[in-house]
Amino acid sequence: MKIILLIAVLSLTYSCAQSKGWSEKDKKEFILGCVKSNKGKVSEETAIESCNCMLGKMMDKYSTLTDSQQLKREKIKEMAVSCLPTNDRPREYVTLYKTKDEKVGFSLKGWTEEQTNVFDLQCTDGNAYMSVFVHNMKNFETGTSKKSILENYVKSIMSKRANVEEKEALMEINNDTQKIYQTSYTADLGDTKNLYSFNLIDFGEDNNLVVFVLFSALPSYGEANIQNWNYILKNVKALKTE
Repeated sequence: MKIILLIAVLSLTYSCAQSKGWSEKDKKEFILGCVKSNKGKVSEETAIESCNCMLGKMMDKYSTLTDSQQLKREKIKEMAVSCLPTNDRPREYVTLYKTKDEKVGFSLKGWTEEQTNVFDLQCTDGNAYMSVFVHNMKNFETGTSKKSILENYVKSIMSKRANVEEKEALMEINNDTQKIYQTSYTADLGDTKNLYSFNLIDFGEDNNLVVFVLFSALPSYGEANIQNWNYILKNVKALKTE
């Protein structure tokens, strides 16, 4: 069933392929379409992991979407199988990482905590960093909007970078128990260009806590893992109400 799902998604993607390479839009639509086509057949987490795995393998093997059309159905099935967990390739355990004062919890798999005196929590998966600050809205001036808090973070951090370019305009993502304000940029830090995903999590009117989360990585890695990052954000839990 999982293999059929991935093959169906790949067939749909190929039908729309253009000779333009793996653009950011191509990669994003591939992952979103793949996950959406899951329709509850497997868990959302499994779908995201499998779809990201398939995208990575396709990009490694073919330089453009058009070139990838030559991949035969048997090879697609073989590739799909290699992206599914087995007894020999078990999933990593999920670890709950808590911010300072244990106000907020992050359920992470394949990430480790970094020791820091700057952030309320910082973790890495070896290729990306996740940096977190927790705030209480009571500590801001009356009338301060949550959207403006994120905008101020973006302005402050990007002012220390060069060749700043907005990749995704600020948007709102509404989940069952939270709202996420999100935007992303690329910018140079020294000689390295990075992708920065800025996020502010709002737990609603019954909780004054808001959480700033910054993901940073090389653009190619960030673009391939943005849906994994969003899955992490969706599962952030407030452990305290203030």
